[in-house]
Amino acid sequence: MKKQFKRAFIEITNVCNLSCEFCASSSRAKSFMPPKTFETIAAQVKFFTSLISLHVLGEPFMHPQLPEILSICSRQKLNLNLVTNGTLIDKFGPDIFQEKCIKQISFSLHSFKALPNKEQLEKLNRLIKFAKTKPSDIIISFRLRGNPESSFIKETAHYILNAFPDTCPTQYKDGLNLRDKVYLNFEDFFKWPGQGGQREKKGCLGLQHHFAVLCSGEIVPCCLDYDGKLSIGNVNAAPLKDIINNPSALILKNSIAGKTPIPKYCATCGFIMPGTPKQINLRP
Repeated sequence: MKKQFKRAFIEITNVCNLSCEFCASSSRAKSFMPPKTFETIAAQVKFFTSLISLHVLGEPFMHPQLPEILSICSRQKLNLNLVTNGTLIDKFGPDIFQEKCIKQISFSLHSFKALPNKEQLEKLNRLIKFAKTKPSDIIISFRLRGNPESSFIKETAHYILNAFPDTCPTQYKDGLNLRDKVYLNFEDFFKWPGQGGQREKKGCLGLQHHFAVLCSGEIVPCCLDYDGKLSIGNVNAAPLKDIINNPSALILKNSIAGKTPIPKYCATCGFIMPGTPKQINLRP
């Protein structure tokens, strides 16, 4: 049966081990979602979508009980795209990657700019090795954000390409297919809400395509509402179905979609929905 949303974001922590210039700075207190709370939320989310990610802000591998959370995802039959900066990939050992819930692991390599050069190379080599030895059914995405002409993007991309000499990369959507279920993807930086200044925005897919749950339990329209400015309720206080189907949520959904005047907070968001695929130029 078709679910109401394509995906949901469940923020299990807003704590990160890096401080990247790209990420937003939140005013919320640092916290970790207890596994019991996560299971209660996941048991409700699965009726709205089959696909989740474990972030809004924060690094999932910083959660001390991540293995238990992944086990919950498997029990609840949720599919997981695990987005991580990749620097803590060995923290819990290899067994956690056997969890049935894990369908894709996306490595945000732009975060490596915050590391010393030597450590960048060590971490990147570890992720490349992981991609070559991963369970066969897991998709790996090496993600690079930023100016494709920058030295960091070009050098990192070339290094990854050279690490897969046995294949001929092919263009795929916004990146390259390096081998079966291993991709190198390129994306632009964008201004987070509240950081980009007022701009014309015709609409977005918050509360249509996706929604997010902050680690406090606040339900927000999308993964860019990192401080809960447009919260429509708290799942610790009311069932998710009541929050999502509340008349005020429908009003906000139509506003975000541009059917009525778009919220001022959304108008300061610099994220642009993906359009036509990019042509990737990796010439030295």
